[in-house]
Amino acid sequence: MNALTIVYLFYILTSLYFSLVTLMVFFKNRSKYFDDTPEDYTPSLTVLIPAYNEEDTIADTLNSVLASDYPKDKFEVIVVNDGSTDRTEEIAKTFEDRGVKVFTKPNSGKPDSINQATKIAKGELIGIIDSDSHPESIAFRKMSRHFKDERVGAVTGTALVKNKNNLMEKMQAMEYALIAWTRRILDFLDSVFVTPGSLSMYRKSALNEVGGFDKNVMTEDIEIAWNLLRYKYKIRMESIAHSFTLAPSKLKVWWRQRIRWSVGGFQTFWKHRKYMFKTNYAMFGVFVIPFFLTHIILSFAGFSVFLGVILHRLFNWVILASYSVKAGEGLARMPEINLLPNVLTVFGILLVLIFLVGIIISLRTLKKAEVKIRFSFIIYALFYLTTFPVILIVSFFKWIKGYSEW
Repeated sequence: MNALTIVYLFYILTSLYFSLVTLMVFFKNRSKYFDDTPEDYTPSLTVLIPAYNEEDTIADTLNSVLASDYPKDKFEVIVVNDGSTDRTEEIAKTFEDRGVKVFTKPNSGKPDSINQATKIAKGELIGIIDSDSHPESIAFRKMSRHFKDERVGAVTGTALVKNKNNLMEKMQAMEYALIAWTRRILDFLDSVFVTPGSLSMYRKSALNEVGGFDKNVMTEDIEIAWNLLRYKYKIRMESIAHSFTLAPSKLKVWWRQRIRWSVGGFQTFWKHRKYMFKTNYAMFGVFVIPFFLTHIILSFAGFSVFLGVILHRLFNWVILASYSVKAGEGLARMPEINLLPNVLTVFGILLVLIFLVGIIISLRTLKKAEVKIRFSFIIYALFYLTTFPVILIVSFFKWIKGYSEW
């Protein structure tokens, strides 16, 4: 058995294991996926909206937040203007007559903006939403009920894509639905490890205890979640609380966003690596960190197998072609090369089918994603996801070199 086959076997069997476990957890808890038990816990809440040069989106976001059905006497909204050079502050101040507060500060980045605003926030809970996201009116109220459990440090909502006009946006709409579906499954395992900026809520005392958001990590929403888990707080996922965010519509913007996310993931992993396999940190040590690392290893392994197959076939074709020319027979056609055992090929097909089933289930479960399974679905399944190993590899080397483009 050659090295390529061993890598392929590891990739396939590990991927099959995680895929099957994911489906098993979903079907076991399917009846509880949209748990809508009556909520009766609405402590004071401050919603922070960090904004830097968001003149095109801040008004729509504020209108969505102010439409919330959260008790008004317990509801505070603060726009954190992070040194914007456009009309963000001016537009935000037009909402002051509706109770919105505008906190303007020199530009220092989103994590520091949140940390500073948290100090002046009156709420027991801190809601954070990006300045291009639009939460449903029930979102904050549905999320707050989880904080009745004093060990809950954060709750994340269900982030979906608002703009689905071109193919790039539709691909991301499918991706977001799959991520949200998977995150809910992780909730059943007490292993939610990211609280996205599109809609998340935190216990203020928990944020203070862990030292707030890390200003040196690109993905503060991942790092704060890992920090809360390290302090043995629970993180819940509210499947009924939807927030619709604007996805990048251009390839260049999307690429930079994904590189930043991946580099931030590496930064977070490296910061918390020493807690891996530590049983006294519950699921954080024995599952979350190993799961994150396994995802990275599988991405590298899958890319290695793909590249290895291509290079192997190309090498064989070059050798065959050179012999054909020497023999005076011209260039021969490339023969079929059965590089991998047939049983592994079957495993590969099975993995693809299971993955497609997972995508279909996620899209049918999250009907509010409003994503139709058509031609774009095939593109997504076959091509869009194959870019992620490349992104991880590029991000890995950028992280090693000290990438700092925020």
